[in-house]
Amino acid sequence: MERCENRKMKSIQIEQNEYWRKVSMKKTVRVLVVAAAIAFIPTFGLAEFKPNTGEIKGYMINEYFYVLSHHDGDIEGRHGFWFRRIFFTYNNQLSDTVRMCLRLEMNSAPDFYTFAVLTPYVKDAYIDFKIAGQHLIAGIQSPPSFAKIEDIWGYRSLEKTPLDLHRWTSSRDFGVSLKGGNTFPYQVMFANGSSNKSETNKGKKLFGALGYEKKGFFIEAMGQYEKTRKETEEYILQGFASYRGEWGRLGLQYAHWNSRPKNTEESFNYNVISAFAVISVGKNLELIGRIDKYFGGGYKTNYSGSEIDYIPFAENAESNFIIGAVSYQVLKNVWLIPNIKLVFYNQPEEGDKPTNNAYINLTLWFKF
Repeated sequence: MERCENRKMKSIQIEQNEYWRKVSMKKTVRVLVVAAAIAFIPTFGLAEFKPNTGEIKGYMINEYFYVLSHHDGDIEGRHGFWFRRIFFTYNNQLSDTVRMCLRLEMNSAPDFYTFAVLTPYVKDAYIDFKIAGQHLIAGIQSPPSFAKIEDIWGYRSLEKTPLDLHRWTSSRDFGVSLKGGNTFPYQVMFANGSSNKSETNKGKKLFGALGYEKKGFFIEAMGQYEKTRKETEEYILQGFASYRGEWGRLGLQYAHWNSRPKNTEESFNYNVISAFAVISVGKNLELIGRIDKYFGGGYKTNYSGSEIDYIPFAENAESNFIIGAVSYQVLKNVWLIPNIKLVFYNQPEEGDKPTNNAYINLTLWFKF
């Protein structure tokens, strides 16, 4: 009986030894695989970590506003201070070919009724791989919808560009993009279509833009397609042209948006024509003018204008938006920008023509 027990114990001991030998071998293999991966990483420029290349920067847009007149009588006469935007950005050049960006944004409530504190949220979070002179970017980032237009406009501190302002599409999306080119800059992107929020549907969003840039001239064609979470099919087509010189810059934009709800032949069409001029009249002084014309059946029947941030528009009405401003550069990274914004409405299909809107603002824009 004792011998049987001893044999059983030895058998168990042998099995345990064999088990731990296999575990040890697996660990060894994993270590070797990791070591081999690390050994090959420098080939792709990923092991040359540069801990001292981290950078913190950002900007703030502080504004005093006064609503001189408005189609909503409750808003007319209101005035006060708000932060239209605060950016806080951390960049790091992880290697010669890889960099990352994390950006937080905060805003005052963009309407005249919400009583709330400024709450930060993630605006950008991506990693950028430089491959053969091109950039492969993964994460929350700017799609090509209007990134280049906003850069040339140069005064996001005053107002968003038209597609962003009227919420045709978001300034951010979560996905993968490939961009590059000098004379012919391009960007293609595959994304959730959920902005910087969580993905909640099967549909995805496709973007593509191709431009031409030479001697101050820039032209770009952009298109995007999406099946939304409400299973509405949407596409946007856009053309943009601009010229930049020492005296300033000019820009002209046309865009068309078609939105077709599920299980219907009806579609809503929206159009915008926008033109702007930024003229330098002194070392630290610029004159700014912009006009946007919004038209199409969608604006007459399926448009929630009251949801536009900071400058609510009338519901279901075509509109014309004008900005006039003077920008004075007080210091290297500080601008004081008195400005006026006007909205004029076309006659709607039903009801009375909305009263014109007028805003007088003093905008303080500073970078750090």
